[in-house]
Amino acid sequence: MDTQQSIDTSRVALLSEYLQILTAGPVLPEVFDRYRPVIENATAQEVNSALETLLAPSGDIALLEVPVARFIRSVGKALEAQTLPSYPRGSLLASLSEENDAIAAYLVARQEHNRRISAKEESALGQAIAEIGRYTDLEAHYTRLQNELFPLLERSGVEHACTKLMWTLQDEVLAAKKALMGFDGLDMAHFWRLYGRYYVLAGLLSFRERYILYPIAVGALPTDGDQAIRQSAHGLFSTITGSLSHHELERIFMTLPFDIAFIGADDRVKFYSDPPHRIFARSPQVVGRLVQNCHPPKSVGTVEEILTSFKEGRADSAEFYLVFNGSFVHIMYYAVRSADGTYLGTMEVSQDATHLRSLTGEKRLL
Repeated sequence: MDTQQSIDTSRVALLSEYLQILTAGPVLPEVFDRYRPVIENATAQEVNSALETLLAPSGDIALLEVPVARFIRSVGKALEAQTLPSYPRGSLLASLSEENDAIAAYLVARQEHNRRISAKEESALGQAIAEIGRYTDLEAHYTRLQNELFPLLERSGVEHACTKLMWTLQDEVLAAKKALMGFDGLDMAHFWRLYGRYYVLAGLLSFRERYILYPIAVGALPTDGDQAIRQSAHGLFSTITGSLSHHELERIFMTLPFDIAFIGADDRVKFYSDPPHRIFARSPQVVGRLVQNCHPPKSVGTVEEILTSFKEGRADSAEFYLVFNGSFVHIMYYAVRSADGTYLGTMEVSQDATHLRSLTGEKRLL
């Protein structure tokens, strides 16, 4: 793409070199001065390319959180000085940017709560925790990024390893929030560790979205309003057991009490059902995406293990269950094979089993 072709590779090489040095720890002033000329006017595209050289080959991207934070702090003033692109009204980037601005304002407003808690004002701690619990825009925003923007970046070919680290940090923010909701009010040192993790990481992510993610995405996304094109198939689905029209089949998937997704033999998502009761959010951009990229980095190892066991014929199913948003969720993965045993793909079936789990006795009449 044009933004990639216009990058000065020699400048990226210097930034990458400096970033690599940071993996060993903070640098001495004389080391910083050596790279100062490129650091002080680095662009979002150059910073992203430097991050790609470190993050793309990493086997455990979470271990690079600290050096990446040091690096972005070093180039922060240069990023803030750049002219940000304008995003077409109604586009995906415009919508996400507006959400991110609101999140930044929310974090600024938390500073007053910080002061009141530090001053040990009565009820300040409880009010702060309650307000954090009520604020669900972070979850919604992160879900949109993961399901709408990240897949488009992958499909565009733009360097996007930074999104994997962002996803890891997003999970950390939400984990810290969950821990805060269970805080017992006793160990204030523990509270500040949790709250610091929540507040600081959310702020870092907001900064990276504004000054790196959206500027590199603007030249990579489609210009047609960022809308996915949905094509409707016509005709019948017909087998020896009967036939269904396309419309009937679609409505059946919408009515089934569980969600279905199918991943082809090439590990790419080929289909997902989208009922109104869907548990985990999906968007049309997920179709064609590698399933490994549809999960947070910490879960990729488990995904790979399941797929490998299916492909090698060592297993035909895998079962998981967890509590999600207050519901008991049951998840099954099934290997789908042809009549001769050839692996065709994997089917994921997710269901809110809260009601089923509560049933006892029998019910034989209406």
